[in-house]
Amino acid sequence: MAFSIETRKEQGEGYSTLKGFFKQFELTYVVGDERDLIRVRTDYRNPPEDVYLYRLKMPQENARKFFMEYIRQINSMKETPEWYNTLTTNCTTNIVRHVRAFGGQAKYTWKVLLSGYAPRYAYELGALDTTISLSKHTDLSFRHHISAGTTTLSTAGTRPPRASV
Repeated sequence: MAFSIETRKEQGEGYSTLKGFFKQFELTYVVGDERDLIRVRTDYRNPPEDVYLYRLKMPQENARKFFMEYIRQINSMKETPEWYNTLTTNCTTNIVRHVRAFGGQAKYTWKVLLSGYAPRYAYELGALDTTISLSKHTDLSFRHHISAGTTTLSTAGTRPPRASV
């Protein structure tokens, strides 16, 4: 199972960082099979997106709390929808919010706001295995194509992670 925090766009509507500041997009959580959620980004979107999946280092009890925090948020949004905001309520800031909800150490930092730096921040917090370099994590985590006929993600022979950043 995988979660994706996204903007809910109307048909034909494109994403705009600027519009994202002004309540132009509803916030939505997409829940699905990991392969399906990733494949739509790597194989069907035009242009294809680069996708990275990182194996998190998290005690099982915290992983359960993290999962349940996502479920709580999804149920809450059924009753009270939320707006996406480019700065304050986006994919990475919401992950930080979920981690903090059960006492995690993540803080809001420029590395969260500039989401391309989120893996570096997770590495610095020790949320990724620090016995290997961040660049090695990135190499192992890159997903460029996912075959519809396979049951696992197709890259470098690595096992798919249980959580993604």
